[in-house]
Amino acid sequence: MSFLQLLTSYPGLLPSIFVGVMLVFWLLTIAGLLDMDSIGPDWLGGSEDADVSGLPEMLVALGLDRLPFSIVISGVAFYWWLLTMLAAGLLMPHVPLPLWASGTLVLTVALFAAMLLASASLRPLKPLFVVNDKVTRESAVGRRCRILTLSVEDNFGQAEVEMGGGTRLTLQVYAAQPNRLSRDSPAVVLEFDPRRKRYLVAEFDPP
Repeated sequence: MSFLQLLTSYPGLLPSIFVGVMLVFWLLTIAGLLDMDSIGPDWLGGSEDADVSGLPEMLVALGLDRLPFSIVISGVAFYWWLLTMLAAGLLMPHVPLPLWASGTLVLTVALFAAMLLASASLRPLKPLFVVNDKVTRESAVGRRCRILTLSVEDNFGQAEVEMGGGTRLTLQVYAAQPNRLSRDSPAVVLEFDPRRKRYLVAEFDPP
């Protein structure tokens, strides 16, 4: 069976669609039309003391609770697709079961294995996302930043702030409407909204 046939037939079609959706999401994120928190629940604790009691128990057990949902789901989707494609091409032709039965078995086992592989490969990234909320809020507020997304809405936007010493932080931000903020616009961080878990920014008008 050719690679194209594997992509467009059961069971490879399902994870292929999933991976395709995630690729579109990341392309839109790179283009500035979305931010990393645009999909999924907001479970990024942001600090080591954050409450994770509401997260799925399996993901907490796998150590994926401190990573953005978009990264977790992308990692799981990639491994699910890879394992399903390998199994469909190498194992299923030798399994004496109907296609629907062998395909469903492959999807189920591959998904479980994908979560384990995603856990092993993504857990080393957790320190990049675990920051001290209090220190970050106090140090980021009042600083100038650069907008990364094409616009900043009431509950959408990203900005990069220079923290000194070559350190840059990417913040989830929002702004009052209407505004003229767009990609590469200079802005200033005004305050942190704990309910939204976003920073309020405003246009920066140099004196």
